[in-house]
Amino acid sequence: MKLQKNTLVLIAVALSMTGLVALFEMQVSPKQEAAKEEKQKIFAFNSDRVQFFTVKTPEKILTFERVYATKGGKSSWEMKLPVQAHASQASVDFLLDRLATGKSDRTINTTAAQLPEFGLDQPQATVTVKLDNQETHRLVLGKTDFSGRFLYAQANPPEAPPQNSAQNLPVLLVPFDFKNAVQRPLSEWKKAEAPKTDKPQKPSPTPSPENK
Repeated sequence: MKLQKNTLVLIAVALSMTGLVALFEMQVSPKQEAAKEEKQKIFAFNSDRVQFFTVKTPEKILTFERVYATKGGKSSWEMKLPVQAHASQASVDFLLDRLATGKSDRTINTTAAQLPEFGLDQPQATVTVKLDNQETHRLVLGKTDFSGRFLYAQANPPEAPPQNSAQNLPVLLVPFDFKNAVQRPLSEWKKAEAPKTDKPQKPSPTPSPENK
């Protein structure tokens, strides 16, 4: 009888543990997964909040500004530098979407003295965006990693180099398509002009018998 009682206690404990595990998976685990996903995101803003951005490379500096046809209406993008022109919506959207939704594969803790090893002392590109609340964010892109699938990058690094060269700094691994998003010829940043259509030539009048 005592054995049966102990068995029932063990069964009750097992059922309780099963219930706790199920509760953890239903409530706690999804929250942890969401937090993990959030940690992997490079930035936490939506692309439609960007009002101004700059792409700086060793060869050139490009600046773009969002403009509105009417207040609160539909917007478009204008290139301000190096020339003033209507911007390509597809090229702008491609870059801003990567900034707003891009995720880091992993983070490497390094020091300021080691930044040249990742190409971050002389970056291939620096993107700076200004949001509708005047916040600014920067993404600095360095070398391609050994696999060829990622770029080394820094998100919102300090403006001035750290005084202590041994200070720990996070270096991110971001998708390679960030390079495609910033390394474009100037012509691809401009809005394509509508093809010109030649006006049909008017047929020359047929001479009348009187004019022959």
